[in-house]
Amino acid sequence: MATEISDMSRSEPLKAGVFGTNLEQAKEHNLRAVIDALRRHGALTRAEITRATALSVQTISNLVAELEQRGLLIAGEPQKAKRGQPAKPYFLNPEGGYSIGIQMDHQLVLAKLVNMAGVECLEIQKSISRPSPEEGLEIFAEMVEQLLAKTRVDSGKVFGVGIAIPGPYGISGPTGVGPGWVDFPIEQRLGEKIGLPVRVENDANAAAIAERLHGEGKKFDTFLYVFIGMGLGAGLFLNGQIYHGVRGAAGEIGHIIVEPEGRLCDCGNRGCLERYVSLCAAYEAIGETQEKHRSPEQLEKLLDQKDPAFMGWLTEAAEKLRRGIHALESIFDPEVIFIGGLLPPKITRALVDMLIPPLPSVVSQLKPQEERILLGISAPSAPAQGAASVPIFYEFNIERQSVSQAASQSLSRKVLGSS
Repeated sequence: MATEISDMSRSEPLKAGVFGTNLEQAKEHNLRAVIDALRRHGALTRAEITRATALSVQTISNLVAELEQRGLLIAGEPQKAKRGQPAKPYFLNPEGGYSIGIQMDHQLVLAKLVNMAGVECLEIQKSISRPSPEEGLEIFAEMVEQLLAKTRVDSGKVFGVGIAIPGPYGISGPTGVGPGWVDFPIEQRLGEKIGLPVRVENDANAAAIAERLHGEGKKFDTFLYVFIGMGLGAGLFLNGQIYHGVRGAAGEIGHIIVEPEGRLCDCGNRGCLERYVSLCAAYEAIGETQEKHRSPEQLEKLLDQKDPAFMGWLTEAAEKLRRGIHALESIFDPEVIFIGGLLPPKITRALVDMLIPPLPSVVSQLKPQEERILLGISAPSAPAQGAASVPIFYEFNIERQSVSQAASQSLSRKVLGSS
């Protein structure tokens, strides 16, 4: 007897479960699965790709041939095997596609074009002074045009443009950039202007995506990337997917309270983590005002000189961050936590060394202490590198997508192509 389902009106929208795959989308999904396997493991033979993707031998043969024809895969020289005929390894063609990343704060825009392997082809920058949204659009469009013209890369081979913005973008707008940015539709307006897909992420999420694609993060499915910038944030990868939270504010770890009745924070609380672990906190410790901040690279000289004020900040930052990491491990149980951001690698390395050993937590018995916290991608241009990784990540992301993500993917099919 069939069960009758009533057609009652609902006061709440249905929540998405597991998304189905239409037959016409299966091929596109499988192409992404092959690319993902090669991205994570490096060169693989067809037999190895078959095992990695759980697809049939014939399907893999067809998919590899198509990707090779499109210029996304390159075949290597046949390798001798212990048994059977020599097999060709296949690897991603770095020149098979490109992406552009842009980072912006209130005084500087930095843009770079990278190839599919994340290797920088060109970087340009422009000084600004708290631009309006319309001024920002013109600047972004101009820089995209310059990158493509100077590198002679066809826009048809560009997956898209990623923009890294400080703060939880989409809630209050890019923080500290300039007036009028709150609720401004950057993705839509810039995409229409330049004819390429545009995606905006906060700087921590963008850097975490770069770590996932091109750094040690490709070895892990669940990890946290702690981004040390003017403030403090984190990018969260859970089961291979970047996690934004219900309101887009996931990873705002800078406002974890680590020192009750501590320093006053802009959020209104006291003792927030970013009041101790951030570039702002470092500048405050060495007595510099916001208007006279030296560059992050110049802070490296203070480390080399063992400047007492700077070393005092570094010691306190490690102490407070150790408490924050203990909380993060207890809540998320990640495979690993990366430390990165705007600091030069030498300073970040010194900070990571001071974090060892971390406080005992739920993962203490499961993982050696030195493997719980790792050095992540760290450089003053890390957000731009991360932003450039965003279009590539979403182009080849094979997990479930939202409707808006699927729409943006369709714009970039001129690169991947689908039939």
